[in-house]
Amino acid sequence: MTREELYQSIYTHDTIYLPPHEQATAALEVSLGCSWHKCTFCDFAKDAFRIHPMERIVHDLKILAQLRPDDTRLFFLGENAFCMGAERLLAIIEEVRRSMPKVREYAMYSRIDDILRKSDQELKMLAGEGIQALHIGVESGSDSILEARKKGITSAEVIEALRRLDQVGIDYYVTVIPGLGGRSFSRLHAIETARMLNQVHPRNIWCLKLKLWENTPLYEEARRGGFEEMTPAEILREERLLIENLTVKDCLFEDTTVLDQFTIQGILPKQKGELLRAIDYLLSL
Repeated sequence: MTREELYQSIYTHDTIYLPPHEQATAALEVSLGCSWHKCTFCDFAKDAFRIHPMERIVHDLKILAQLRPDDTRLFFLGENAFCMGAERLLAIIEEVRRSMPKVREYAMYSRIDDILRKSDQELKMLAGEGIQALHIGVESGSDSILEARKKGITSAEVIEALRRLDQVGIDYYVTVIPGLGGRSFSRLHAIETARMLNQVHPRNIWCLKLKLWENTPLYEEARRGGFEEMTPAEILREERLLIENLTVKDCLFEDTTVLDQFTIQGILPKQKGELLRAIDYLLSL
């Protein structure tokens, strides 16, 4: 088999979705779909949820080891692979050690409730075995917006889970969705999200503006007039309010969807002024 064919043989889909800071990381598919599968805005949970059997994981791992023998970091693919129990995650890590002995760090997507289901001892053990980073969609800090979008978590649970990660030394990269509250709750969304994030220590805040995907409940709600979609400029003004109210430390803030064509990024709090000036300039165009 060619190198391309080997890659194709170990992934379910042609496109692999990795966070920006994991683009160079080797990826091992360990699950498919989302264990929650209820968010009204999500278009990425089309696959039925399943955790791959260990036999498949071991088989794919051996192929990945041929393709990426020198990698030291591995991303466990799945929309929230951290939903797996600690015992299962540790068993996979043990198999990685056999096939890819140079790997020392692991990262993956997680939901907040995946963290909360694990004990402090389990989180500490997973951190000690190399789980270094979780990528988490928190989306909003407003409980009313989280409830309306059926996210299945509260802002208090977000704070609790992320503080527990702080205690064991697992880094977390969070995603926020500007526009998720619609025009009516734009200000609430920005201020409450800043309030929540100011109580934790994210390594990165990645903003991805809301896109209404066809065949999602939120798309139908908007079509019926129950949700007012914001313009790109309105969303950028909302994001400006978010940044104004953020007091996080040593955190990279970035948005790759500004006005549907630009990217902004800067370290908070050091570059807050530059971010705000960049936004003001873009809004003046």
